Amino acid sequence: MSALMPTIIPISEAKPRLAELIDKSDTEDIVVTRRGHAAAVIVSVDRYSDLLDRIEDAEDSLAIYQAEGEETIPAEEVYAKLGI
Repeated sequence: MSALMPTIIPISEAKPRLAELIDKSDTEDIVVTRRGHAAAVIVSVDRYSDLLDRIEDAEDSLAIYQAEGEETIPAEEVYAKLGI
């Protein structure tokens, strides 16, 4: 399974299978439902870390894009003001 087709499991079934589901999270995402609605997602630590890195990269890219067109100050001028 992939992030596009996660395993979906009710919390009542997930509780006794938690260790198994955590092992499965290395290769697939698991959506845990409560009363028929998604309540949580079990993902591996590696995938979680990768997702956080991707979010940070996207935020950095967006900040650069939003800063385009803003007035910039040459590095030499900043260094001179700082006495470097």
